Amino acid sequence: MNCSSKQPGRQMAIIETARLLIRPFVIEDLDELYHLYTMEELMQYVDGDVRSRDGTKKYLQNYIADYERYGFGLCAAILRSTGQMIGRCGLIPTPTKAGIEGELAIMFKKECWGLGLATEVGRAIVRYAFDKMQLARIFAKVNRDNVASIRVSQKLGMHCVRSSTTDVEYEIRRLE
Repeated sequence: MNCSSKQPGRQMAIIETARLLIRPFVIEDLDELYHLYTMEELMQYVDGDVRSRDGTKKYLQNYIADYERYGFGLCAAILRSTGQMIGRCGLIPTPTKAGIEGELAIMFKKECWGLGLATEVGRAIVRYAFDKMQLARIFAKVNRDNVASIRVSQKLGMHCVRSSTTDVEYEIRRLE
């Protein structure tokens, strides 16, 4: 697998899988995150446009602030075998009337697609969210054309709860 990148200063992983370490973002991740956010094939399913460096920095600052405020958020995905950042994943904190929910978001470099990494990390994130964070609901908003992400949502045991002409929403709830 050629998922090349550099890893900034070490920080403790909050989730470990067989192949990945998931750790909170730090400001030193800006270059790697910016590189991801300039890849059209990735961004087509997020909001359709690549992001500027300044825009990426604002998103990164928000990810860091979310983690500090809620105790979870989007994180850096590090390939264990190389120590390289290959993407970002985690839960976007979403306040609702019922409490805080998490929106599952996973993005890996194209070179890392089709290897089962999204399902691997998705399972770990769902377990972490329910067991450690005690979230009641996790959902994923997926671009209707993103067939791979729809399949990942289904493999995670999520069920479709909403569908529109542009996207679908899947959810999974913690068993009481």
